[in-house]
Amino acid sequence: MSQISPDTRLVKVGDEVAYRWILTPVERTHIASLLDVDASAITTEGNIMVGDRVCCKSCGKRSGLDDLVHNALSIGVHCKDFMLDVLINGPKADSPAHPLSCSTCGETYEELFLWA
Repeated sequence: MSQISPDTRLVKVGDEVAYRWILTPVERTHIASLLDVDASAITTEGNIMVGDRVCCKSCGKRSGLDDLVHNALSIGVHCKDFMLDVLINGPKADSPAHPLSCSTCGETYEELFLWA
């Protein structure tokens, strides 16, 4: 297996291996600004994804939970209150794999992203 990102942990989900993206302080602050809340309101330690983080080919930012929040708000799929609830209490339902844009530069990551 290739080396995983330093801010990622391997976890078991059923019989499968998944990737826990550990929320970094920079991501937590970014998400708080997106949701207009204090960073202390973002209580999650991370999220579990099917794949590891990837680097944006344009600016080098690593994919993160802040990108998921930014994308959901930008395209109007979810409101701020809903996103904060998901961050505190977890996903509400299965979500299909979807493309994700970098919240720093707007470039679309090459991978599709899926919650585990």
